[in-house]
Amino acid sequence: MVNINIISVEDNPILHRTEIKFEIEHLGMGSPNRIEVRDKLAALQSAKTELTFLRTMKTHFGRPSVIGLAIIYEDEETAQKLEPKYSQIRNIPKEKRDDAWKEAKSKKKKKKK
Repeated sequence: MVNINIISVEDNPILHRTEIKFEIEHLGMGSPNRIEVRDKLAALQSAKTELTFLRTMKTHFGRPSVIGLAIIYEDEETAQKLEPKYSQIRNIPKEKRDDAWKEAKSKKKKKKK
């Protein structure tokens, strides 16, 4: 298991979200999976996993730690409007991710025509 230490929690009432800076220590293991980290952070903050998005996860060379930024939105509409499409796709399971990328690309091609 990995240890998740929350460094700071900031409420952003203008954008209807909470921004969380965290550190993960993964001694003797590889870097943790984004989906697992998202689920654990949502559970720690008592939030819905669909409204939790990981923006960054940066590893440190030679150290078994990751520092990252997660954003938890208050509602689905705000999340869809403010969160970039690539970030939304990055935070879904791998099985569904390929279909989501294809759908996004097809919508982009239709807009060009």
